[in-house]
Formats: sequence, C-alpha cells, structure tokens
Amino acid sequence: MRTEPQRKDRTMKTTQEMESLLERMPVGYLALTTKNGPYVVPVNYLFSEGSIYFHSGMEGRKIEALQVDSHVCFLVDDIGPQVLFERGCGISQIYESVICFGRAEFVDGLVEKSRLLEKMIQKFVPADHRFVPMQDQNIEKTAVVRIRIEWMTGKAHRVGPLYTILPNRFLNTEKR
Repeated sequence: MRTEPQRKDRTMKTTQEMESLLERMPVGYLALTTKNGPYVVPVNYLFSEGSIYFHSGMEGRKIEALQVDSHVCFLVDDIGPQVLFERGCGISQIYESVICFGRAEFVDGLVEKSRLLEKMIQKFVPADHRFVPMQDQNIEKTAVVRIRIEWMTGKAHRVGPLYTILPNRFLNTEKR
C-alpha cells in the first residue's frame, strides 16, 4: 500500500537526494515479518549498485525471517536538532529520512560475497587503514544479504534561517 505524504513540502523530490542519504549513513533499521509479528533490527550496511547490502551470521531470528518472507522495509535517518517553530506545539525536529521497500535475497558465491564484504569494510574504516584479507572459511560462515529496492520515499525537514536551534538534551557527546 503506497500513500501520499501529508507534508508534501518535506518530501524528497529526487532519487539522488534519497540515495545520498543512503550512501552517507552508517546504520539502517531492517524491518521483517516473523511468525511472532514485526521485528526491527539495526544493521551496518552498504548502499551500492542501487541495492542495500548487510552481513549477518548464518543463523538467528533475522535469517529465519528472511527465509520465510523476503519482503522487507529498510529505514535510514539523520536526526538533527530541535528548533523553535511558529506552528503546532512551538518546536519541531530537523531530520532527513528514507524508507526503502523491497525484497531481500542471499548473495551466493565466495567471490561475490568477498567483494561485497570488502566494500563494506572500505565504507567503515579509514582509507589509510590496512586490513587483513578475509579468509575463505570466515566468508563461508557469513551471510551477505542484498535488498533489491522496489520503491522508496524520503522526507526532510531542514534548518531554515528563521529557526532557533535548541540544545539537544538527547545527544550523547561523551565517548562510549
């Protein structure tokens, strides 16, 4: 079921705008259907070649759910500050978000899995960091999942010149 957003002024207008957020963010939220109901799990991911990729162990709730029903939903968001706003309750949240709808499939083949895992590593480690090549036995124990995006929507509420930015009491500035 596709619906039109209520706030059309906040709708991302282009695929490039949505893909930019998918490329930029490190964590997305994968929504699955399990026999016990909905299940959402955060995953590190790679957006490449028009698809979303993530890796996992070969067993577990996520893998079992994907084997039963390949339909998935995937959310990424970039949450900004809260701002004073002259409508509604007087404050608003700055954000960008994209929701992708599609089907998940398991990537087969040692060479293809290795290629995608290396691209994931390159996304997350500094360019000058050398990493040890993955061993075949480790790749064989790793599931790589591709989400073929069927459609996506995006919304953004960006900071404007008339907003007053409020301190974010939820932002954890301490190192974890």
